[in-house]
Amino acid sequence: MSIIPSAVLTTTQIIGGLVASAKNALDLAKASSDHALKGAISELYDSMLDVKGRVLDLDEENRALRVALDEKGKYVGPVTPHGYYFQAGDNEHPLCPRCFQEKPQRIAFMTEPENWNNGVRRKCKLCGNYIYEKPMVLNSVGRHPTNGGSWMV
Repeated sequence: MSIIPSAVLTTTQIIGGLVASAKNALDLAKASSDHALKGAISELYDSMLDVKGRVLDLDEENRALRVALDEKGKYVGPVTPHGYYFQAGDNEHPLCPRCFQEKPQRIAFMTEPENWNNGVRRKCKLCGNYIYEKPMVLNSVGRHPTNGGSWMV
C-alpha cells in the first residue's frame, strides 16, 4: 500500500505543472515592455507558489491523519464499565485507560485481576493506577472485614 494516495499525487502533479506554466509565462513577460502584464504574471506566479505550498502542507497533514487512523484501528475501547482499552482481537489483557488517553499515548497493560479486601482490582504495570472491577467491601461498623482495621466510611 502506498503512503501517498494516487489522488494526492495527481493533485501535486497538476499544481507542479501549473507552477511550471506560470514560471514560463513570467519568463516570457520579462522580455515584454508591458509593466502591467509583468506585474500580473508575477502575482500569478507568487499565488501559484502559495497554492503549491498549501497543497504540500495538506498532503502532509493527510498522511499524518491516515497513519493515526490506521493506528486507532489497532485498539478497541473504551469498554464499559471500567473504561478499558484492548488491542484488537485480545479481550483478555486490558490496557490502562489513563496511560492510553495521555498525550503522548502510552500502551500499558493492567495486571491480572486480584482479590483485594473482598473486592477485585487490577493495577497498571506502568503508572500504578488501580481500577476496581468489584469494590472493596467494608462491614457495617466501618471496619475492614479481613483485618479488623478501623476504616471509616
